[in-house]
Amino acid sequence: MGKVYIIGCGPGDPDLLTVKAVRAIKNLDIALVDHLISEEILELIPPGVKIIYVGKQKGKHSVKQEEINRFMYEFAKENLVVGRLKGGDPYVFGRGGEELIYLKSKGIDVEIIPGITSALSTGIPVTFREFSSSFSVVSAHIKGNKFNKNWIELLKIPNHTTIVLMGLSRVKEIKEEAIRQNIDLEIPTAIISNISRKNQKVVTGTLRDIEKIAQLVETPAIIMFGEVVKLCHKFADIEDLIRNQPYILMNLNH
Repeated sequence: MGKVYIIGCGPGDPDLLTVKAVRAIKNLDIALVDHLISEEILELIPPGVKIIYVGKQKGKHSVKQEEINRFMYEFAKENLVVGRLKGGDPYVFGRGGEELIYLKSKGIDVEIIPGITSALSTGIPVTFREFSSSFSVVSAHIKGNKFNKNWIELLKIPNHTTIVLMGLSRVKEIKEEAIRQNIDLEIPTAIISNISRKNQKVVTGTLRDIEKIAQLVETPAIIMFGEVVKLCHKFADIEDLIRNQPYILMNLNH
């Protein structure tokens, strides 16, 4: 039997990969790649490694999870080293747990390699004294591509940051549900796209304007709610220094 590495590749910047992830990538025979994997990370895959694109992308044909599982199993049975390259972290809405259970049930040697989730890579601190003492990371989708509204009540928690993954196409429903639950529409809101990449973009405003904000960004993107959003402009220049490259920062109301 071969082995399967389920590799968290972070938000896109190859410098954010763990050393363990890079070592695993260099040792692969087969790479099953999600569509969120950046070109810079793909360039780390050695020549001769077979690359199969299995990403799930909204509005486009994608490989079903059952087929991805079968790929990993069949290749591992052929005594090959298989890498399942995922954006972010495999255990943060990445189906890594499902894949681990499936492969283990088939007797396949599998290892999870954590990655940095986009939720913590925006350059905006998710906790900050005075502004936020806790944070939540949620998904706007549930199984069957249905809208997940169970988290909306988190927006009522004071001094709390709520980060929404896979929510850009759901901003209208988010606002409608927030209104239904009497959420303050003036809560500071940011949408951050292409996190950690050269074209990262941050647009800030309020929940009231979330649909307008969404029109100014593209996928992949996350939504952030909370008082920490007010820190965006204070941290922008610092982030430029850390990243050694500028990123776009806009405020809808200025």
